[in-house]
Amino acid sequence: MTRAITTVHPDLPTGAATRRAAAMERAFADASVSGWEELVPAIRVPDTGDRHVVAAAVVGRADVIVTSNLKDFPADSLAPYCIEVQSPDTFLLYQLDLAPSRVMRALDRQAAAMRHPQTTLDDVLDRLITCGAPTFAQAA
Repeated sequence: MTRAITTVHPDLPTGAATRRAAAMERAFADASVSGWEELVPAIRVPDTGDRHVVAAAVVGRADVIVTSNLKDFPADSLAPYCIEVQSPDTFLLYQLDLAPSRVMRALDRQAAAMRHPQTTLDDVLDRLITCGAPTFAQAA
């Protein structure tokens, strides 16, 4: 996980990336899967570097892969596994529709947890706009 974080955020010091990975693993303890490696050769997606994502989703019994990289996860490649691909914006909109008060509480908690600098709900929503979830941010 640390390697993935430093790939996305190359300026982040290694210690900070390690702490962020540990925090993510604590927050989403059941999101980590193992035993996906043997499935990788059988997965057919346009970018072979993404096969591990589908393999982990299959082993983890995920219904959805959430990614901004929709082109490398075509529906016909995921259909045999009954997995759908959604953009972050679409996924978050579905969550907002399913449980609006729960989503808003989560956003409030996220804003409250960010203290350096002090962050408001509007700040969190503004970041979501720039991170690829503009429709969700406006709806929330």
